[in-house]
Amino acid sequence: MDGKTDSSGNMLKSVLKSPEELVKATEYSMRGFSAVLFGEKAFRTDIVVFALCTAAAGALRFFGLVSWCETALLVYSVFMALVGEIINTAIETTVDRISTEYNELSGRAKDIGSAIVFVSFLGAGIVWAVILLGVGFGLWGGGAR
Repeated sequence: MDGKTDSSGNMLKSVLKSPEELVKATEYSMRGFSAVLFGEKAFRTDIVVFALCTAAAGALRFFGLVSWCETALLVYSVFMALVGEIINTAIETTVDRISTEYNELSGRAKDIGSAIVFVSFLGAGIVWAVILLGVGFGLWGGGAR
């Protein structure tokens, strides 16, 4: 056997999760999402920013100022900032679980988590700037589509 089959030789069954495993995985994910949503003020702020940016991207698309692809990039860039915030929260939670006493490495880990959020928002800002400059100045063949 190639190591990718179960004892009965069924490759598909051994590679894919069962419906029960998928339900459990979804429950764990929703529990984590709930923890970050209700436990992290920064994440709730980021959700508001995401909603506003999504509405702005939708308005730009509605008025034909950006393409569908550009709209997707605008929304996705801010969505990835939410992902950065979740990663940061996971790092901070893990560090706090180990010890709440000050430790240089713990501080560095938390700072790196914060940098993830910063860089993800910086990336979103760059995407928005490039697309909006293209719209405003017609730099990349912008204009009504």
